[in-house]
Amino acid sequence: MQRKWMVTLVSALLVTGCVEGKEAEREPSSVKEQFDRLEAINDDRKAVLDGLEDKALAQLLWQEQHSNYFDMLNLIPFHMVPDQFQYTQPWLLRLEDYADLADLTDTYVQSLLAFSSYDHPQCMGYSDHHGLKLSQGFEFPFRHYLDFPQMAFEDGRTLELPEVTNQQRETADVVYTGESFCFKAPFTADDPQPLTVSGEFHADLPTALLEFEFTADDVGKTAEQGGYLVTLLEFANGRYEIEVDAEEGTPMNFGNRDILAEAVDAHGQYLAWRATERAPTNRAQRIHELLDDLYQRAEQGTLDEAVARSELETMRDTLREEQGRKLFLGRAFSGIVDKARVTLMVYTEESESVSHELELPVHNFPHPLTVDDGNLDALPEIPPTAPVYSTREEHKLPTVELDDALMQERIKTIQWHEEGEGLDPNREHSGQIGWFYPPVQSDLFLKKEERAGALHVMGTFEFYDSQGDRVEAREPNENESEVVAFEYKEGDRGLGAVYPRRFGRLDYSPERFTETPVRVKGTLPMLVAPNLIKDSFAKDELPAGMTLNGNQLVIDYAVFEPREVAEVRDEHTERRNQVFVKDGQGYLAEIMQDTYFNNQPRRTPVDVYYFHGQPETVEIWYKGSTTVVDYEFDFELVSDGIQAH
Repeated sequence: MQRKWMVTLVSALLVTGCVEGKEAEREPSSVKEQFDRLEAINDDRKAVLDGLEDKALAQLLWQEQHSNYFDMLNLIPFHMVPDQFQYTQPWLLRLEDYADLADLTDTYVQSLLAFSSYDHPQCMGYSDHHGLKLSQGFEFPFRHYLDFPQMAFEDGRTLELPEVTNQQRETADVVYTGESFCFKAPFTADDPQPLTVSGEFHADLPTALLEFEFTADDVGKTAEQGGYLVTLLEFANGRYEIEVDAEEGTPMNFGNRDILAEAVDAHGQYLAWRATERAPTNRAQRIHELLDDLYQRAEQGTLDEAVARSELETMRDTLREEQGRKLFLGRAFSGIVDKARVTLMVYTEESESVSHELELPVHNFPHPLTVDDGNLDALPEIPPTAPVYSTREEHKLPTVELDDALMQERIKTIQWHEEGEGLDPNREHSGQIGWFYPPVQSDLFLKKEERAGALHVMGTFEFYDSQGDRVEAREPNENESEVVAFEYKEGDRGLGAVYPRRFGRLDYSPERFTETPVRVKGTLPMLVAPNLIKDSFAKDELPAGMTLNGNQLVIDYAVFEPREVAEVRDEHTERRNQVFVKDGQGYLAEIMQDTYFNNQPRRTPVDVYYFHGQPETVEIWYKGSTTVVDYEFDFELVSDGIQAH
C-alpha cells in the first residue's frame, strides 16, 4: 500500500502538509488541528513499523519517532500567540534591596527558619497534621546548595531527614510531602520537642552580571559585553529566541539557571513566561523530515537498520557542528513583549564561594491554643532576622486603580477564532474575545470577574460588517431551534482553561449573523476601587487591641475595631484585613500569619503575624468606596487563529 506522507513545518501558524506529487494540504487553522495532524502522522508511522520484518530497524525508527514526536508537540504551544496576560517580578529584584551580593547572601542565610506545628494537612495520615517546615525569606537567585539532613530533640534523640535535593522523599522516621516534613510517629506536648535542625548552605556568587536588551528591530543583531556575544534570532508573537556565544578563550560554563531571559511589555511590567526551548526550534523539524524519508524507504524495503542509524547519527553530528558551543534559549511569555532583557550570570575561577554550617532552632507552635487570660506567651518568639522586603505586587505597583484613560491604554484583549475540522466539538461558538485587566493595587480587594462580570447585563456589544453596517443575529434555519450569535460569560474560565487574569469573555460565531462581522464595538462598565484607605500607625502609637513585640504583631479583635471586616472564608481575601508593616526602607516580608480564638467573654479572633526585620510602622489597607467606569472598545475581529493586542 502506498501511503500519503506529510512533512510538518513548525512556524507561528505551524504544520503545512506535503504529499508526493500532490498539492500541499490545507494549513491547519487551530491548535487542536495541529495536534491532531501530528498525531495522525505518528499513527501512520507506527502502522508502517507493524509490517516490517526487520525488527531492529523497526525498534530504532520507533525510538526516534517517539522522542521527536513529543519534541514537535512541545513546539506548538511555544509558537502560539499568547492566550493570556500574566505578570511577574524580575528575578534579580532583590539586588535593589541590599548593598552587594555578600549582603544579600548574608540576609538569605539569616532568613532561614524552622517551624514545628500542627498546621500541615499533608501530614494527616502520619501524625495528626504534625510536621516540620523549613522557611526561606526568599529564593536565592544564584548557584547554591542547601541541605538539612538531621533534626535533634530536647532529649538528645536525632532523626534523619530526607535529602530533598537528591530527590529523596522518605527516611525511617520522616516523610517529605507538599513541602512539609511529616513525622511518622505522633507525639504530644508532653513529649520531648524538636530542638534544632542542622544543615549546610553553599553558594557561588557570579563574577559579573552582564545585561542585554533587545527589541523587535534587533532581530539578527549581536551585542557584546565582557567577551560574550548574544544574538537575537527571532522576536515575534510574545516570544523571542537568542543564541549565546563567546570570544575565543572565554569560557562557556553556563547552566540552565545562569542565563536569565525576561521580558517587559510596553509599560515596563515584567511578563510571566509560559514555555522554554533550549534546543534550536528547527532541530526537531529537520529530524522529522529525515524520519519522513527513512519511513518511506523502510516501507519500500530499501532501508536497513545500519544505514538508518548511520544517517541519523550523521544528522545529529551536523546539528552539533552547526551549533558548536553556542547556547540556544527560546522563551515564550504570557503577553506582548516590548523588550527582551537577557542577563548572563558569569561564573569563573575568581567567583567567590560562601559556605555556612547551619543549626537552626526549631520554633514549636502548640496545638490547640485558645487565647484565654492572655496566654499568647505560649507562642514562640522568633528572633528578628535581617530585613527581607516584600515583593507583593501591591507594594511595588505605583497605580492604585485605572481611570477611564488608563483603561483604554492598559486593558489587553485576546481574540480567538477557529473553523473547520480543527474546531473543538464541545465549543458552541467558534470565536472568543477575552479582556484582561492589568495588575493594580486594588486587585487586593477585587476579584477579576467582579470588575465586569457582575455588571455584564449593562454592557453593550455591537457587530459590524465590512461596509461598516451593523449586523444582527440571522433568522434560524429550519433545522435550528434558535440562533445565538454571541453571549457574554462571567468568571475566570476561558479558552479551555482557568486563567487568573481573565475577568470577562465574549463568545461569538460569525456564521450566525446576517452578514459576517469584521468589527465589534461596545462598552463594559468596570467596577473599580480608586479610594483605597491605608491607615498607618507608628509602633509607639498603636491603637488599642494591637500589640507589636519585636517582629510579632498581635491584633485582638475583641478590642480593635477595624473600618471594614472582610470575610475570612473569602478565598480571595483569605484574612480579616490586609495588614502590612514597614521599616525605614520599605514593606517587610511576612514570615507567617495564624489565627487563634479568645473565648472570653465571647469567641473573637486574635490574629498573630511574624515578619522578617524590625517593623516601625503598621498599615491596614481597606477597599474604600467603589465606583463604575465605562470601558469602551472598538477593534477588528480575527478571521482565523488567535490575536492579542
